[in-house]
Amino acid sequence: MEQKKAYRSFQFENVVAWTSQFRGTLSASEHPNVEVGNPPVFKGTPDVWCPEDLLIGALNACLMLTFVYQMQRRKLEVVAYESSAQGTLEHHAGKHRVTRILVQPRISLKSGHDTQAAREAMKDTVDSCMISNSILATVKVDPHFDVPLQPGQ
Repeated sequence: MEQKKAYRSFQFENVVAWTSQFRGTLSASEHPNVEVGNPPVFKGTPDVWCPEDLLIGALNACLMLTFVYQMQRRKLEVVAYESSAQGTLEHHAGKHRVTRILVQPRISLKSGHDTQAAREAMKDTVDSCMISNSILATVKVDPHFDVPLQPGQ
């Protein structure tokens, strides 16, 4: 009989403290504090991170870090990675929730020969990103890969 792999559990902790109106401070041990508040559409101001930005940013960052890991596993080099993410907040089934998130990475590869393997790494990234696996929103990733021109092109 085949044994199942044992996985560890991890705990992450933070504290949020209300400061005024629709604002507060998010803190965690050994991290810089982050001022948080409502977005302007919910009586907040645009100068602080709102929960919606943090959720979409967490997904965007997790996809980047998971992709870098997937590329390292394949011994492929990423020259540059930058991605934009856009989330849609809607009233759905009687509640406000983020329903869709589109992430558009622009990835520069060292070699054009790595493009297919990088596409496979991105597929594995989407499948294994812990944040996208933890949320109800539909996540769409639309990557664009750049490769250096070969001599004579």
